[in-house]
Amino acid sequence: MPTVNFSLLETLSDLGMSEREGKVYLALLNKRCATAAILQKLSGVPQSKIYEIIGDLIQQGYFLERKVGTKRTFEIVDPKITLNSPFEKLQSRLKDSFKRKKELEDIYNQGDQATEPLEYIEVLRGNDFIHHRYCTLVGTTNEELLGFGRGPYACDTQEKSSAQEDEEQGILKRGGIVRWVYELKLPEDAWLLSDMRELKRAGGGVRIARSLPIKMMIFDRNTLLVADEEPFAIPGDLTMSIIKQKTVVNAFCALFEYFWAMALELEEWEKLQQKQFKFDQRLAQDI
Repeated sequence: MPTVNFSLLETLSDLGMSEREGKVYLALLNKRCATAAILQKLSGVPQSKIYEIIGDLIQQGYFLERKVGTKRTFEIVDPKITLNSPFEKLQSRLKDSFKRKKELEDIYNQGDQATEPLEYIEVLRGNDFIHHRYCTLVGTTNEELLGFGRGPYACDTQEKSSAQEDEEQGILKRGGIVRWVYELKLPEDAWLLSDMRELKRAGGGVRIARSLPIKMMIFDRNTLLVADEEPFAIPGDLTMSIIKQKTVVNAFCALFEYFWAMALELEEWEKLQQKQFKFDQRLAQDI
């Protein structure tokens, strides 16, 4: 089988050649001068099609035909001459495509502005995608982030956890507010404590609730990111929805404020944990 340079073949295709034309062209480009039989062997094009393809390439100006008696040979025309025009056409098409791309983006942006937010719901699946989407939402939040934190978490690596923490602290640096209410299950959620303390030191609010009804985040009181409870989901794999319905977002804001008022400050919760730990130790000793 003849060896084919697929990258060059793809370039010739971009310039308007068919796959067979590209193969025959590359075969003659290497030989400079050859008969139809040699080109057929080098290109792998069917014998019944070789003369038709060579004729098309001659008509397009890529090949020259030479006759000596009954022998016909074909010569390649210098690519600097023959490929200039196709490349210029390709550049023109690319330039025009970028213009069309800009027009399509403008249409999309106008359509997005016209979208009725009361009807907008976006479903997110997979921890990686949810993590990146969450970071984007936090990065565009200017005034306030409210959240209920409970497992499972999309930040299932230290790198993701640090990225989310950086984005949340960015809100505080912009003069905004960050408040979290967490439901903690020890010891599996103990890794969160260092992140909570760091957020507190940066000026954020952290409280602990005995239990939370749902996992959710609210961005600037306009956008809600809420976890979907899917009974057949893989353990630890998240599905969440973005909701921009103002009535729903307001209801979840009220839910947040209720649990915020009922929850314990992080420091108070930690003191109770220490007391419980000491009590359990004494109880174990007595037993």
